[in-house]
Amino acid sequence: MADYDVIVVGVGIMGSAAIYHAARRGLKTLGLEQFGQLGHSLGSSHGQTRVIRQAYFEHPDYVPLVQDAWNQWQELERLTRQSLLVQTGGLMMGLPTSEVVAGAKTAAIDHHLPYEIWESDQVSKRFPAFHLAPDEVAVWEPMAGYIKAESSLLAMADYSAALGAVIQTGETVQTVTARSPHLVEVTTNNNRFTARSAIVTVGPWGSQWFSQWSLSVERQAPFWFDSPGLESMTSYPIYIHENRRGQHTYGFPFIAGQGLKIARHHGGVLTTPDLVERTVTKDDERDLKDTLEFLPDALESPIRHAEVCLYTNTPDYHFIIGRHSNYPGNVIVGAGFSGHGFKFAPTIGRHLVDLAADPTFSELPLFSPHRDAIKTS
Repeated sequence: MADYDVIVVGVGIMGSAAIYHAARRGLKTLGLEQFGQLGHSLGSSHGQTRVIRQAYFEHPDYVPLVQDAWNQWQELERLTRQSLLVQTGGLMMGLPTSEVVAGAKTAAIDHHLPYEIWESDQVSKRFPAFHLAPDEVAVWEPMAGYIKAESSLLAMADYSAALGAVIQTGETVQTVTARSPHLVEVTTNNNRFTARSAIVTVGPWGSQWFSQWSLSVERQAPFWFDSPGLESMTSYPIYIHENRRGQHTYGFPFIAGQGLKIARHHGGVLTTPDLVERTVTKDDERDLKDTLEFLPDALESPIRHAEVCLYTNTPDYHFIIGRHSNYPGNVIVGAGFSGHGFKFAPTIGRHLVDLAADPTFSELPLFSPHRDAIKTS
């Protein structure tokens, strides 16, 4: 007989969400985290904030998923009596033909989302800190905002523990072995556990775990600017700007005690989670400032803080969520969230548990581990 119904390997935001849903279903659940604490700064789930937006320029099929996730974030707030989701509205800015603007507009139209198209002078009138070129426009999306990242991860973990889930830190998983379609054995540096199924959500370490998929790890460096002149941006929306070179830069409102968080989206160097340069450099600062022509107040402000985080990318930048083909259907993988997965965590966590608990539950085609776009040639 198995020790647990499900073991979750890796307790970042996706693992926390899977544990949360498994525990709510009454499944006997174990989470294993290699580091000594949850919310550590070595992967992809740390920090104060993550963007959430519904007019999703990456692909219209994400819209129903993020709408579901929005509702689930609100449910988590109710269950834990915490404020975790902040609605600010959002601006997607660039040339009318840019991916950010055209994609957000397409998603809004396809899914009947509220939106407006603003000319550059409308943007500067409403939000004077933004300086768009005369031929640039913005998609205004009222259903956007940010999630309190580490607070949400810990809220899920604490709520799960209160329901009986066990989360053990300092457990480096060494092997996951399917003994039968109904029994998985997981060995760590300290212990051996068994379960009916396993969910593997190991973030950037997925590039080492899953050699059959073309996963790459990309280094990113968000910055926090702080000056009295930026405090007027307290009531600003979240925002993404695409410049004429196709580089995306995103940011948040000014938050007292934190500053103004701004970062590039993609464009970082490829690395590994073990060899990554963890120190933020002058080159990182230069690369970000080269994209901030739309926000000159930040260019003139001192940097309060900067840190390194990691994206785990698939070749098509869509997620991997499904059954691992090397196992008899009872090892489920969530990987390759490509720098835009956090906002979907409660929806993805529920889907991972659905796949683990029900062998007939269908994968989502866009995220199938078996799609040709992610296979190593």
